[in-house]
Amino acid sequence: MSLPTKLLSAPEVATLLGVELDTLYRYARKGQLRGVKIGKLWRFYEIDVEHFVHARLYVSGSSQNGTWASTLPDVLHDASRAGAPGALICGPVQSSYAEVDVLSDRLARALIAKGVGPGDRVLTVLPNSVEFVIACFAAWKARAVVVPEYSAIRAANLAHILGDCAPAALIVDHNLAEQLESMPEALSSVEAIFIKDRTFSLSGLDRIEVESLDAILEREAHAHVALPDGATPDEAASITYTSGSTGMPKGVINTHESWLAGAMFTRDYPRLTASDRMVISLPLHHGFAFRQMLAYILANGTFVIASDIYQALKLLREQRPTALLLVPAACNIAIDHFAPVLKEADSFLRYVEIGSAAIAPERLQQLRDLLPTTDVHLPYGLTEARVGFLTQGPDGLLNRITTISPGLELSVVDADGRPVTPGEIGEIKLRGRGLMKGYWGRPRSEYQALRNDGFRTGDMARVDTNGDVVLLGRIDAMLKVGGRKVNPSEVEMALNRHSGVVESAVAGVPDPNGILENELHAFVVLHRGATLTETELLAHCRQLIEPYKVPARIHFRTSLPKSPVGKILRHALPNST
Repeated sequence: MSLPTKLLSAPEVATLLGVELDTLYRYARKGQLRGVKIGKLWRFYEIDVEHFVHARLYVSGSSQNGTWASTLPDVLHDASRAGAPGALICGPVQSSYAEVDVLSDRLARALIAKGVGPGDRVLTVLPNSVEFVIACFAAWKARAVVVPEYSAIRAANLAHILGDCAPAALIVDHNLAEQLESMPEALSSVEAIFIKDRTFSLSGLDRIEVESLDAILEREAHAHVALPDGATPDEAASITYTSGSTGMPKGVINTHESWLAGAMFTRDYPRLTASDRMVISLPLHHGFAFRQMLAYILANGTFVIASDIYQALKLLREQRPTALLLVPAACNIAIDHFAPVLKEADSFLRYVEIGSAAIAPERLQQLRDLLPTTDVHLPYGLTEARVGFLTQGPDGLLNRITTISPGLELSVVDADGRPVTPGEIGEIKLRGRGLMKGYWGRPRSEYQALRNDGFRTGDMARVDTNGDVVLLGRIDAMLKVGGRKVNPSEVEMALNRHSGVVESAVAGVPDPNGILENELHAFVVLHRGATLTETELLAHCRQLIEPYKVPARIHFRTSLPKSPVGKILRHALPNST
């Protein structure tokens, strides 16, 4: 991938856009296409031309891969009208997109009848289910903002999110509904609660209307309520809270446009068609799974929702999908305990996508040995944007960023925001289509600054001499030991190269002697039956990394603390067992 430095002449750009020069100059003068006037001649950055092209395709409703819509409800309408075999499968329930369209209309009218309007937040906390998808589209049809959350969310995080986004309505299952009775003070903004599988009443919440979600979906009780129109691509569609692994969760605002930009890229990279079928075991509220869901609706394909990796592997044999979505932790389970299932799946899987966290090269090779004819895709992205895919870099790690999402500009900058020179390390900055609108609750000036200046991701990277961007890890994960900076991922890579190690994580622990800022402590999970000692593993590390990077202590664990999608929670490592 080359950095965005190439300038194109006006005739070149006019030819690319298929317009006359006068029309091109009009775009430039109006600020629709950023240009640089050198003397009397216009020049245009190639990345800006690409951004402009994709923005025009988006607004006009067409792309080289077919028609698509400007807001999320239109995606469902189009899939519903297509009449293709695409569907949403969860357990014994198979719902066509036409059925999801009808049911989300019903719930949208019920939301509106309870006072939910444009811009209101709808907190949706449901397990992986058809109802989760229906709830999201219902909120969008009411022009509300979906706040999707994990069904096993901790009480403290739930209270924080309720207070932060002040939802007008909740759509939850009965397990979470029981928790609400103990936090009435956090529900001051809530007008209505819709409960899945409701079998009881909520006490102490007399002010709030409580209804059965199942009853709403079974009958049309608000047919007289009109659905609003007028939504724009730049309108907020969701607030997705980060995992909170480094503090309280932050609410990432994504628009209809940013979700669809990421979904279109997710659809186009593997060339999805209506005959594709994916098994998803990740929580659907997570952005990685959320974009896959939207991509399959865009392609009119079928996605099969599993409750966990174990059910997903069972569904491989039952559904014979063309794609499987994994995180590294689930990948480890599949390799270690279900290798015969994977070998069998190689006959029908077209690709496997592994995201949310980095996977060790050794693990990836083991997976490829089990799936020799199946493509393996390694995406790079954040809650804030769907960025691209990773391949093997010059140091052997899976960290070279390639195939960037169209319309999204990626650069590597120094502390002052200037592009780094080849060989230098800087921070990844993103700008353009597909990027979040901003963080919930921040001043409007920050939203505009984000649009104009871009978003600094907190990821370290280096630009190689050939223009490739190599990902080096999180800036906030860097540890200072004896005045030197240590990248935990480098130490973990060394640990994981030992044949007895399943996975590891490194954290900084205050030096009990007060000599160093931190001591490096490694937390290691061994293969079943392995008898590796701390002394042996430290000796292994000394052969691969500099002495100051070798851990002071190694703690053996049966498992590592992780988020619902398998991301290691470093702050919880010292207290893990």
